[in-house]
Amino acid sequence: DLIESTTIDNAVGMNGEEGAIVASNSQANALKERESIALAWRYGAELGIYMFLGYAFQAIGLETTTASRSGFFLYLNVKFVPFFSYFIFGKTIQRNTWISALVAFSGTALLAFDNANGATGGAANGLEMAFTAGDLWSIAAAALSALFILRMEAASKAVSKSSELNAANLWTVAVLSFLWTMGISWNNLIGSQGSGEVATSVVQSLPVTFAHATQQTFQNALSTITAHPIALIYLSGVTTALANLLQSKAQKDVSAERASVIYAMDPVYGAVFANILLGETLGGVGYAGAFLIVVAAATNALSDFGGTSVEEEVISMKSDRNK
Repeated sequence: DLIESTTIDNAVGMNGEEGAIVASNSQANALKERESIALAWRYGAELGIYMFLGYAFQAIGLETTTASRSGFFLYLNVKFVPFFSYFIFGKTIQRNTWISALVAFSGTALLAFDNANGATGGAANGLEMAFTAGDLWSIAAAALSALFILRMEAASKAVSKSSELNAANLWTVAVLSFLWTMGISWNNLIGSQGSGEVATSVVQSLPVTFAHATQQTFQNALSTITAHPIALIYLSGVTTALANLLQSKAQKDVSAERASVIYAMDPVYGAVFANILLGETLGGVGYAGAFLIVVAAATNALSDFGGTSVEEEVISMKSDRNK
């Protein structure tokens, strides 16, 4: 009986120790999960701000410039990425990276000139028109796109779960977009003074104005959704959410400089789908531009053009010394 009692006590004690270990592991996993989520929101919020401002600046720019010019200036991000990498983030960029980015940028310029001439019937109405404020907004959007690509490299490596990073990014964009549309509705209500009951409610009190602005925002959003459901599902689900998720996964192993040249293929894809879906064709200049972009992207894919930051080099040197 004594032996049996001792065995039972040991078993109970062992089970207690195992329970404590399980509880400790559970707490550690929960802490890691919270830290992972917090890190995803930290980087996701930053990326979301870049993305939202890029969308907003491009939309504002399109009010005073053409789509061809906006597209051309937007793809300055190919050149901005290595530029920002070197001057802002302290990366050492190899000569091949600059050459590849320049070739891709030149190809984009040729494609843009071809699209402008084909759409307007003359260069005077396309990319050769006078420089406008919309062009500046488009260049600012390109700069933000470049920052997004650069910071995505660091974020995708810091956050283990790409889905969490992507979700935080898109939620940030959604909230900022809602606030923007609320601001538009607010301005519309303020500007409608003298137009009846709405104008009267605007000047009555802040809560009433806010309620009307919120109602108008949701009504406008609902009308847009019901008018273009398929297009919105595709644009939000495929070209935004899915594309960002794939980008966050891919840039875990691909440098921002290298990725930017690959992203320069966008106008080539656009030209191909425009031909398939809309029957649009390119001229000789456009084909030359597409060829340059393909060559730049293909060459870039076959070579390791990514730079290393000064901080990474120092860490690598210290690691080698410790070995």
